[in-house]
Amino acid sequence: MKIKMGTIGIIAFVAFLTYFIFLIRQDIIDNLGLNKECQKLSQKLKEEGDRGDRLRSRLKRIKNGDLVEELARTRLEMIKKGEVAYKVILDK
Repeated sequence: MKIKMGTIGIIAFVAFLTYFIFLIRQDIIDNLGLNKECQKLSQKLKEEGDRGDRLRSRLKRIKNGDLVEELARTRLEMIKKGEVAYKVILDK
């Protein structure tokens, strides 16, 4: 049984192509996983940036005294000197 030289070339090419596909398969899978992780980290970075903005805003309010006054009035039920406090009691 004779095998022609062209047939051997085609078989070698198919074998090489199959080998190459198996070599890059894991790289493609890893790349897809890294892309997903990159998207998750980008989202987390955005969330942390938003949290940082909220904390900077709160710190600014603390330095201005606005937040301290608000917390004293709401949580400790304090009033300023000269103010009159009223408490509303609802009948149930």
